[in-house]
Amino acid sequence: MVFEGELMATPAFKFELVGLKETMDALEQLPTVSMKRGVVRNALKKAAAPIAEDAKNNAPWAPKPAEYAKSKHFRDTIKVSTSLKKSQRGRTDRSRVTVYVGSTAPHAHLIEFGTTARYTKSGAYRGFTSPNPFLRKAWDSNKMKSLDLLKDELWKAIQKSAKLLAKKAAKGTLTKGQIAGLRK
Repeated sequence: MVFEGELMATPAFKFELVGLKETMDALEQLPTVSMKRGVVRNALKKAAAPIAEDAKNNAPWAPKPAEYAKSKHFRDTIKVSTSLKKSQRGRTDRSRVTVYVGSTAPHAHLIEFGTTARYTKSGAYRGFTSPNPFLRKAWDSNKMKSLDLLKDELWKAIQKSAKLLAKKAAKGTLTKGQIAGLRK
């Protein structure tokens, strides 16, 4: 199965998902929705790690003034997370698993996208910021690596969950939901 996608003004990129049916079938064998979500979430977090690492390398860095000695450098605010700040949230679909790579700094979008000329209310010029798309560069250079890593990590996580279920079944400690899911 080949998907083509276009992201903003960049040329389309192609990727091929091989074994998706087998992966989805194996994922469906897990007995509970929470186990399925956990497997996908863990695999996505591991697959996003190269993007986050490259974004940290691309992020601007400058020595901190003494008055900001206790604050983090901008590159140290780049994280892989499964949640957004309250101000960034929209509607959520509980059946989806989403992982984000980004900065926790409140000014990160200004660095990534830049600003236009800014003025105070009294009309004083405050300058502009040129865009420095550190996250975009990280995505562009690591998307295929991350897709390959996702495939591998998804299989590892499914196998790990299957082994955990087998151990719990052998001990007789399966939950009611797991038992019901395995009977399907």
